[in-house]
Amino acid sequence: MMNYVRYRRSFVMLEEQSRDYCARDAPIKGYLKVETGNNKGAMRCVVQNLRYYSRGDYIYKLIFFGKSRDKTIHYVMGNLIVNRYGNGETYFRFNPLDMDGKGNAYHDFTVAIVAATSSINEKEPLHPVLKGVIRQESPSKRQDEEPLDDEIEKCEVETEKEEVCEEVKHEEAEDVREENGRHRYNSFYNEYLVRYCIHTCDAASEYDDVTPFENDRTNARWKRIRDVSSLPLVSPGAHFFAGQYKHYLFGAKPDPEGRAEEFYIAIPGRFTQEEQPDGGKSGFVYWQPMMGAPEDKGSYGYWIVAIDKNGDILEVKT
Repeated sequence: MMNYVRYRRSFVMLEEQSRDYCARDAPIKGYLKVETGNNKGAMRCVVQNLRYYSRGDYIYKLIFFGKSRDKTIHYVMGNLIVNRYGNGETYFRFNPLDMDGKGNAYHDFTVAIVAATSSINEKEPLHPVLKGVIRQESPSKRQDEEPLDDEIEKCEVETEKEEVCEEVKHEEAEDVREENGRHRYNSFYNEYLVRYCIHTCDAASEYDDVTPFENDRTNARWKRIRDVSSLPLVSPGAHFFAGQYKHYLFGAKPDPEGRAEEFYIAIPGRFTQEEQPDGGKSGFVYWQPMMGAPEDKGSYGYWIVAIDKNGDILEVKT
């Protein structure tokens, strides 16, 4: 049996399965961050670019599938929270030793599905939108074991299971962060950001050089990137406005030896609270007017976030 006493952290990357539920002309993306320790489990599901249904015609659910005693098993973890821009983060707690209340442990499940389910027609089948393979550490578990797609499609969602995890509060996730250590909880995002920044620097020749600001206080060298889908999953609001303006900027500030010591992401938007990504909560707190524009409220420019070599979000020094 898997030992869930020791702290473990894993990630499940979710790949797009259908374009029918995308909010914009960009890929649907997502991932799971799973943490276990002391026989407790916490899970965070992040999704991006899902179509938002204001009337609730369709609801997105996180569902797990696996095999136990040669039988296909499934468990509805709960509903996903998606904002009107099609992005969302939802937190869950679970018992890794008995995930579904029927004695099936987390390591019995091999596939995670984000599915669109109709709230109007109960007989309508699931519509898989994202899918990820769970790589378990148990040596007795085949790493390539997946349930058949037709078994997923004909699965009937049981409402009584949903109610257990449907109402998940952000405060519960805060408890897990304190329990496992704040730095350890966030280290993945730091590594993720650093990898993105280094990769973009390595591919700098593929992007256009731009001089977007007249008096640039960041002293960065800027690149214009038109592929909005390459923007890291760090800010739903940043993705929305980059999609609206069809580009974003990436900048790097070199040290005296010419090596990048600080990175920047700049999202186009007016100098208004309505166009500040996530109200500044995701780090976009500094704004600069574009070349030739006044530094006045309502002017066009860029909201900027600074990232250091460790992947930490910094306050831009002005």
